[in-house]
Amino acid sequence: MWAPQPPQLHRVREHIAETFPEIRQLSQATAFRRQVGVLEGDRLTRVPRGFSKDDPAAEYLKHYRFVAGREFPASLATSTEFYPTLLRTFRTLMPLIRFLNEPLADN
Repeated sequence: MWAPQPPQLHRVREHIAETFPEIRQLSQATAFRRQVGVLEGDRLTRVPRGFSKDDPAAEYLKHYRFVAGREFPASLATSTEFYPTLLRTFRTLMPLIRFLNEPLADN
């Protein structure tokens, strides 16, 4: 999720705080770590206004960009492993994408 508008970002943060530890479980699952590594993205240095600095989800609430992905060598694009690798990567990312989009589905 790249640069959501402030109202959307606030809803995502509320969702993270309300459902924690779900985002931690998604981003630290063995398949996630093996396929894409860690959840990255730009973050604030402090917990945003409206959330407690002691919130168990504090580290995730600091995010204002949520980035997870993987880079491959160009040669993969012409190999027989391209399609299975692409599917495996997308399937691994999908639970996190669904989680981040869940609070935005109403709009």
